[in-house]
Amino acid sequence: MSDNAVSHRLIRPLEGYRALAILAVLLFHLDKHFLPGGYLGVDLFFVISGFIITKGLVNSKAKDTLRLGEFYKKRFRRLFPALMVTTLVTLAVAWLVTSPDGFAATAKSAIFSVFSLANINFWLDSGYFAAESSTKPLLHMWSLSVEEQFYLFWPFVILLLAPRISKIMAVLLFILSFLATIYMSIKSPETAFFWFPFRVYEFMGGAILSLYAIKIKQNGLATASLIIGVIAFLAACIIFDENSNIAMAGGLTVLACVALLLSMESQLGEVLFGNRVMVWIGQHSYSIYLVHWPLIVLYTLKNGSLSIVEIIYLGLASIVLGALLKWLIEDPFRESKNKRSLPARWAFPPVILATIFTVFVAGIVWVNKGFPGRIDASLETLLRRDHGFMKHMKTGTCFITLEQDLSLMPESCFLPEADKRNLLIIGSSLAADLRPGFEVAFPDWGIKQITGGGCAPIRAKHKRKTCTDIRDFIFKDALLNYEYDLVVLSGYRARGVAGIKDAEDFLEKHEVDYVIIGPRPKFEIDPRTLITNHGKLDGLDRKMKDNLRPLRELKVRNKRSRYFSANDAICEKEGECVWQIDGNLAYRDGNHLLPAGSEYLGRKFEAWYEKRPKPK
Repeated sequence: MSDNAVSHRLIRPLEGYRALAILAVLLFHLDKHFLPGGYLGVDLFFVISGFIITKGLVNSKAKDTLRLGEFYKKRFRRLFPALMVTTLVTLAVAWLVTSPDGFAATAKSAIFSVFSLANINFWLDSGYFAAESSTKPLLHMWSLSVEEQFYLFWPFVILLLAPRISKIMAVLLFILSFLATIYMSIKSPETAFFWFPFRVYEFMGGAILSLYAIKIKQNGLATASLIIGVIAFLAACIIFDENSNIAMAGGLTVLACVALLLSMESQLGEVLFGNRVMVWIGQHSYSIYLVHWPLIVLYTLKNGSLSIVEIIYLGLASIVLGALLKWLIEDPFRESKNKRSLPARWAFPPVILATIFTVFVAGIVWVNKGFPGRIDASLETLLRRDHGFMKHMKTGTCFITLEQDLSLMPESCFLPEADKRNLLIIGSSLAADLRPGFEVAFPDWGIKQITGGGCAPIRAKHKRKTCTDIRDFIFKDALLNYEYDLVVLSGYRARGVAGIKDAEDFLEKHEVDYVIIGPRPKFEIDPRTLITNHGKLDGLDRKMKDNLRPLRELKVRNKRSRYFSANDAICEKEGECVWQIDGNLAYRDGNHLLPAGSEYLGRKFEAWYEKRPKPK
């Protein structure tokens, strides 16, 4: 068999592996319930990229044809034309469907994406109160920036180091990066997720196979390796979710992908991943990846939660639009064997101009804060962003984000005040945003607070170290050593019944007076986006009320004396939920309260508390 035939035979399963990766990501983004760990398709892309890029670099160096300038020209032609088109179209649609704040944030992320720094931008914006991922149409660019950072680093290693040293370097980088990721996944999960150094081991997993030319030729062993790889990857996508330990999930994905790469010469691999459908999807995976997330986000911002029919349509539309992007933009600008291909020959001037234009347009939008003047002046008060929100929540002191440490919390957050009744708030951000309301409703009380981002008030071990530290401090220290007149727990998910029971057992055993606050109504569409889309005051009240839906109540004991229904407080009548107070928006996003909403809920709670039956 000729070298060309071997090369062609090897590339088909690789394209199929890319298809597996993009399908996992697409299913995850369409609905996380389909494949909770489908985001690991990105990790699969990283390993495959490490393998392919290293293979190409090593072959070029062996032929003495490795030129960094040529390498970067090829990468530029491969990535930037389609990226620029996607970014510009996203900005254009975002003008129509996002609020001024959302439009400005999209423009900012566009600039960082152009300069291959999207991962840094979203890491800086990864505090708990950053806009939810479902409102960021360019969030997926973080992974492209990580890959582009790999391109800036790895070719120099291959070019400058002898082959033997490159092999040792790849193994060393794999070990160091994975160990660092294990540590950082506990210390700072967001850093481990977004930063390139904590993704290096994934690229090196593929690079090592290329450098050492490791492969399995015996069909039986190759088939076994393929089956192991597929099962391991699918198991990772089912077992893990977005709250899982990043090092564990990534490590299993690397092992799965290595098993797949080793099995490329198996006959079963040719059938499963080298068939026409999988190869076609794999060849279009980059363009599908580019278009699918902006399409899903912008459609959801405009129309709210997706039905199963809409999910199917969006999935198909992502594939069709990805194919069009590849056909119209990606393929013509790639280096082609057809020397008369004008886009390939003249790629740089138009793409560089498009890049400059993108930065220019996005910069104007960002500097002008999303052009709030494009919105009807009557809506200005409702759309005004409360920039003191984080301060109201006591962020960095009594509210600890996942990027912070419990040691930041001063004694004033939890130490009861003498000669005062003291109320302690514990739980997640959905407890922290209650503080402004309690300060108004209980002016003579000492309001204390021990809260953490995503940290429900349960005694079971949390997946995040920060939450575990907060849990230990609450249940093993504060509640045992200090006396509070009332403890308020908030931030439970409806399915967290076991965690609620455990907390109730503890509090009743230690004779602590407590109240659990149930879930508050939630907007299906971000309220500011909803207001922007409606565009006028006339009919807005009904539009907002129709979109604000009560959530399922929690199952607790002594419901009359220990449970306060935020649903009932905010939605006193069915379909008549409170979304603004005296012209001020009650919600900051889909479910977090602004001070106006917090004060409204606080007064409702105070009235209920004064009349509640005495707990038994």
